[in-house]
Amino acid sequence: MAETKGKVLLVTSGKELLLEMTPSMSGRGMELLCVPSLKYAAERLAAGECSAVVVDFGWLPPTERAALLDLHAQYPAVPLFTLESVASMGPSVSSPLRRLSWPLPMGFADQVRVIARPIVLLADQVLFSTGAVQAALKESGVQAVSVETEDDLPGAVLGQTQARIASVSQRTKKKGWSLLGGSTEEEEPAQAAQPVNNVMVARFSGSMAQAYKLDAAVRAAVPEAVCYLVSGTDLARYAMQALKENQPVALPKENAGRVAGILAENSEGGAEVRLKERERERILLLDNFKPALTMLSQALMGAGYEVTSSMDGAEALRLTQKGTFHLAVIGTAITMAELTGAELAQKMRERDPDMRIIFMVDQYPLKAALQGVSQVVELGLDDALLKPVEASRLIFSVQKALEARFLKLENARLLKETQEQKEQLELVNGFQKKFFATVAHDVKSPLTAILGYSEVLGKKLQTMPSEQRYAANIQTSAKTLNVLISDLVDLAAMESGKLRVEIGSLNLMGVINDVFERVKIAAAARKLNMTLEAPPVLPPLAGDDARVGQVVQNLCTNAIQYTKEGGKITIKAELKPDRVEVSVIDTGIGISKEDLPRVWERFFQTKEAMGMRKAGFGLGLKIAREIVQRHGGEMGIESELGVGSRFFFHIPLKK
Repeated sequence: MAETKGKVLLVTSGKELLLEMTPSMSGRGMELLCVPSLKYAAERLAAGECSAVVVDFGWLPPTERAALLDLHAQYPAVPLFTLESVASMGPSVSSPLRRLSWPLPMGFADQVRVIARPIVLLADQVLFSTGAVQAALKESGVQAVSVETEDDLPGAVLGQTQARIASVSQRTKKKGWSLLGGSTEEEEPAQAAQPVNNVMVARFSGSMAQAYKLDAAVRAAVPEAVCYLVSGTDLARYAMQALKENQPVALPKENAGRVAGILAENSEGGAEVRLKERERERILLLDNFKPALTMLSQALMGAGYEVTSSMDGAEALRLTQKGTFHLAVIGTAITMAELTGAELAQKMRERDPDMRIIFMVDQYPLKAALQGVSQVVELGLDDALLKPVEASRLIFSVQKALEARFLKLENARLLKETQEQKEQLELVNGFQKKFFATVAHDVKSPLTAILGYSEVLGKKLQTMPSEQRYAANIQTSAKTLNVLISDLVDLAAMESGKLRVEIGSLNLMGVINDVFERVKIAAAARKLNMTLEAPPVLPPLAGDDARVGQVVQNLCTNAIQYTKEGGKITIKAELKPDRVEVSVIDTGIGISKEDLPRVWERFFQTKEAMGMRKAGFGLGLKIAREIVQRHGGEMGIESELGVGSRFFFHIPLKK
């Protein structure tokens, strides 16, 4: 699955959504793949070709929504995002459970008013207890029935539906009887049954999974019913919780650009941080009207916050000096207060610059209201709410302010960690470079002496085969050590920008022939078939014979080491229109797709290579690529595990 990491599947028909989401995705290293239907998405999921799925519900037929949930149930670990449009959210569309953010989407209550089918709104604890959902519906002329518990909700919906049908039937019969002359129009209103509402608002405190089960039960009892989960939880926090529970994340289509950020935060462990560290935030609530203070305190506590309330400004300031509050809600008109609301906010911010502050401002006189709103802007506060403040509106504002505080502190923490890691990395790199340089300098001189004396010793012991073998082993080991030290020297020089490459007239054909003659002896010893394919003459090139020879030697040595007995190795030189390309092709162990991007990393060796390699740091390819790039060329690789590899580089022709 490594190669699919960061590939996000988008199920939609048009290019608009693709164009909208691509910048945020690519900016976070993700690739957006577009498919036109759920069928293609299922095939990609079955093949393991994506790490997340985003579905445009404005495009997906309503009849396929249940199939989408079934598909997600097969792959619960793959995050699923659904994007809802105004049309797709409407109660006229038959669909499994949908989520409504708070406040209700514009026009939703009007849609509810003109629909006759049963509609169930599962409201969270705070929204239900404050009557916020019922009030929003009532403003649009919808009278909803409040249900205190979701226990036996399917039965309640069925009973309400049957009563409504009976009521309509009764009114129809009475009106028909009147038209036949059996009754008078004046008598009908007094005898007719009262209309039964088709909208229910039920208190719900369960999980997303429980909400889906409840929805399924309601629709099993009343197939034409539609259910919604209404929550005041902020979008990011809701999304993290849904991902943690392997549930679909439902977003308004206008928030499509946030999908990439949610995925990135979730993959980096942000979900755990957001859900764990923000479990209990402390709020200071200050106002001079006790009934409102009590009501708002209860609503905030019901939303999961720890609330301390006060009617005295001086006392509130002392409380902030004794303990830490994440947010303060200040009624600007404080009875018998020594400080104004603005002065109080400034004092609190002086003590804790990260504290979020919301003003509650009296609507009258108008001048005071305008002054309170302007002070919010001047002081850089979070919001200004006009009294009387609805609990749901305050909770929404509190959530936004605390989310801003969380993100600010989290960004500061991550920045500090990044800076510390950077400093540590610089220390390690500095030590590493110094170590390489020291090893290269201090070991190179005695090693040269060992090589020289072992060669002399071997010649002097020609008449003594056993002793000469010891000298030969010394010389072989010294040569191996010399190669390793040379790699360290080149790496140290390369990373300090001092790798010496003398660009002159390059005889590439001569370099290739020279390396071929040297390595074919080693290839024959391992029973490998080694061939050279090259034109008789190559055009003049600019380069360093020794360095290019080092590149070819490295590629050939690797090919010999990683090709089993009986295999084949080919050195191939080809003349292209603007360059000469040199390839070393083998039938060796090959490299997996997962490891291919890492072959240029220093010290990297594949698992298969480590099982065959006799010596080396894994620096050769990185150094070889640097040499080729210093010649104005580039290096590449084509490989398949168990089949073989083709390493190649090119050097541009002289202009």
